[in-house]
Amino acid sequence: MVRGLRRLLLPAAPGGLRHRLEDEQGNALVEFVVLAAALLIPTLYLVLTLGNVQAAAFAADTIARDAARIHATESDPDRAAARASRHMELVLEDHGLPPGDVVELSCSEDPCATAGGVVTARVRIPVPVPGLGPILGETGPVAVGAAHAVPVDQYRADL
Repeated sequence: MVRGLRRLLLPAAPGGLRHRLEDEQGNALVEFVVLAAALLIPTLYLVLTLGNVQAAAFAADTIARDAARIHATESDPDRAAARASRHMELVLEDHGLPPGDVVELSCSEDPCATAGGVVTARVRIPVPVPGLGPILGETGPVAVGAAHAVPVDQYRADL
């Protein structure tokens, strides 16, 4: 009975609706999987890349702020450089970034911790792009930067 009703309702012309319904072989699942993969792979790549960029942004901000503070508060320039370098290594490691010298320090006075001076730290971190290392080189096309300036206490007494 259903078959007869179906023939009655659907046109029998070649290429008609009845012909198309009978020829459906279940390709929708294959099409869905291919389309989902085609959209999922670039989206996943974008998420990974943005995660790396955000990690580098957090690291750059932390390194710039703390390097300037260390140099503004430490009276011994060699000890300040060693502390800032160790801190930079730890932050880069914590954020999963390759180690390197990423800090540029400038001081308004010499030595840096002179009372009333300003210590400025500028950080530039190259961000590795996942999967494109051999094409773009080790660093990739993205670099994240941060800067922080800290005034040295004008009433500072060297201890």
